[in-house]
Amino acid sequence: MKTIPFILLSIIFLLAACSPKYLKEYKEAMIQNPSTQAEKDKNIILQYLQDNKLDFKSTESGIYYSIEKEGEGGNPTVSHIVNTHYKGYRLDGKTFDSSYERGEPLEFPLSRVIQGWQEAIPMLGRGGKGTFIIPSEIAYGVRGAGADIPPNTVLIFDVELLDFYTMEEKTSKQAEKDDALISSYLKENNIEAKKTDEGIYYTISKEGDGSHPDVSNKVTVHYEGKLMNGTIFDSSYKRGQPATFPLSGVVPGWQLGVPLISKGGKGTLYIPSGLAYGPRGAGGSIPPNSVLIFDVELLDFQ
Repeated sequence: MKTIPFILLSIIFLLAACSPKYLKEYKEAMIQNPSTQAEKDKNIILQYLQDNKLDFKSTESGIYYSIEKEGEGGNPTVSHIVNTHYKGYRLDGKTFDSSYERGEPLEFPLSRVIQGWQEAIPMLGRGGKGTFIIPSEIAYGVRGAGADIPPNTVLIFDVELLDFYTMEEKTSKQAEKDDALISSYLKENNIEAKKTDEGIYYTISKEGDGSHPDVSNKVTVHYEGKLMNGTIFDSSYKRGQPATFPLSGVVPGWQLGVPLISKGGKGTLYIPSGLAYGPRGAGGSIPPNSVLIFDVELLDFQ
């Protein structure tokens, strides 16, 4: 019978003694004969952590996490809109989504994403970073998500929380940004414009007969709409025919702006995104949060 050399035996005991405590805890937490998907996921995660010698904490719902940077300024709740940079990948290392690769962070209401994100993101403060391993049942479950996320797949997310805010705060921030953009545009183009209480800037290039429509009227107008970069997205002039419509059926910027022009008059409206198409945008021609410029000729109203 061979004997183990003393020096080798000493090394074995030394390695065992130096083995991190958390690895032992992972091993002890493994479930024998798992019967539910949650138990299977737990074992899969625990084995992954052991194999990669990662020291993670866990939540009651089964998320394992490591916070690299806590961040500051409080923590978001599920009612907030969050702005994040992130990378999502499977345990085999396959990346299925990455805002870093796209070169642009993603903003979204926290209430509209998977449960795992709703629980994980609030662990971070503004500027915080962390890694979250999310069980399949609070990710995409038995449905999966496309070819890259098969059913019952545990997911890993590296997340950086850049900012968070309520809808009211977001609207206010966007309004301030829009106002600055319009003001800068007017200054650069030597345009003197008036401003309404709602934030619409406007100029009158031709005075009409002095009668003004209100939101209850149907108006007939010639107009051209463009983005601040000069891209034209709509024009009745190009179609060769004016448009007639109820003023109540268009964006708030038109409901508030067109009545600034009297019948037979012409003007230009500079409309903040919040009074136009907001964060949704409109098709492929008007991106989200776009300030819009309209040259409008009010031909008639009734």
